[in-house]
Amino acid sequence: MARLLEVRGLTKKYYAGTTESRAVNNINLEVDEEEFVIIMGASGSGKTSLLHLIAGIDDFDEGRIHYKNTDYGNMGEKAKTIFRRTNLGIVFQQHCLIPDLTVYENIMLPMMLDRRKRAGRKEKAVMKETILKLCERFGLEEHIGKYPSQLSGGQQQRAAVLRAIVNTPPLLLCDEPTGNLNSAQTDIVMRLLSILNKNGQTIILVTHDIKVAVRGKRVVFIKDGSIGGELIFSGMYMKEDSQKREEELMEFLQKRNW
Repeated sequence: MARLLEVRGLTKKYYAGTTESRAVNNINLEVDEEEFVIIMGASGSGKTSLLHLIAGIDDFDEGRIHYKNTDYGNMGEKAKTIFRRTNLGIVFQQHCLIPDLTVYENIMLPMMLDRRKRAGRKEKAVMKETILKLCERFGLEEHIGKYPSQLSGGQQQRAAVLRAIVNTPPLLLCDEPTGNLNSAQTDIVMRLLSILNKNGQTIILVTHDIKVAVRGKRVVFIKDGSIGGELIFSGMYMKEDSQKREEELMEFLQKRNW
C-alpha cells in the first residue's frame, strides 16, 4: 500500500514558568493507505495530543507532518482548514452534532462547507442520494429527520462517523469514539468502522478499551509522549479470534507497565 501519512520528529512543548514538559516527544510514525491503527497509552501519555497534532487542531513545536506529498504541518491556518475539510475526517468522544440540525442536515454539513453552498439542483440531488445511501447502509435511515436529542448515544456517534466520512476523506481520525457508549453501542460503532476500513478507509483511533483495540490492524503504544512499542496483529479481525487477540494485546501492554 502507498504511504498516506508520515510524521517525523514531532514534538509539542508546554511550559510552567521555566520548566519545560513535552506532551509529544520526537515521535516518528508512518501510516499506509487502508491501515487501521490503534493508539493506546495511559491517561496523560500524549496519545490524544498526538492525534490533535495530526489533525492540525493544535500546533507543534518541532518536526513535520506530510500527507502524501503535502507538507500539512507548515500550512497557514486558512490553507490548513481547507485541506482538513477535504482530506481528514474527525470523530471525537463527544459526538459534537449540532443540536438544532437533523441527522440528515448534520451529515450534509461538510458537503455544504466544501464550497458547495451554491450547488445546483443536480449536485444537491447527488448529495442527498449519498447521504440517504450511507444512512440506509448503517441503520440510520429511519432517523434522518430526527434531532440528536432524539437518538441513542450509539446512533448519535454513528451519525458523527457518517458526517466525518461523507466527503470520502483519505484519513479518518477517531479520539475515543466509544468512550461514552455501552458495550452494545460500542460494538455497533466498531462494526461500522471495521466495514469502512475493509472498504479502503484509513483509520487512526485512540482508545483505552482492549475490546476496541483488537479491532485494529496495528497498535501503537504511547508512553510519556514517545512511542513505547508497536504490535501488529496477524490477519483480519474475526470475532472467533477476539479472545486470542485480547490475550496477545494484554501481554504486549503488560510488558510496558500499562
